[in-house]
Amino acid sequence: MELLENHWKAPFGIQNRTAEDSEEALPAVDRHLIIAFRKTKKESQRRFWARFGVTQSRGSRFESGAEIPPPVSILLGLYLTKTISDSDLGRAERVIYSKEAAALLNPGQ
Repeated sequence: MELLENHWKAPFGIQNRTAEDSEEALPAVDRHLIIAFRKTKKESQRRFWARFGVTQSRGSRFESGAEIPPPVSILLGLYLTKTISDSDLGRAERVIYSKEAAALLNPGQ
């Protein structure tokens, strides 16, 4: 697991980022590390990728080499470095799908 944590420290080190860095593309996520982590946890693709709002088929494409969008890549980095947990992701999902969030997104309805 130390290898995973070291992999995400440099690219996603928020304290080292500047305004200029935000314009640069994030480095590609190593799909082999993601697969190894998922298998270590003994999780199916469906269960693993669902916590990031990704379908099983899309997660499979990511694991096969498709480019991972920056928001998903950032969540993966935060999750694999244990900055955020399953409960954090669950709370965020509940907020996103709450009636209050729907009212904010559709104020006239």
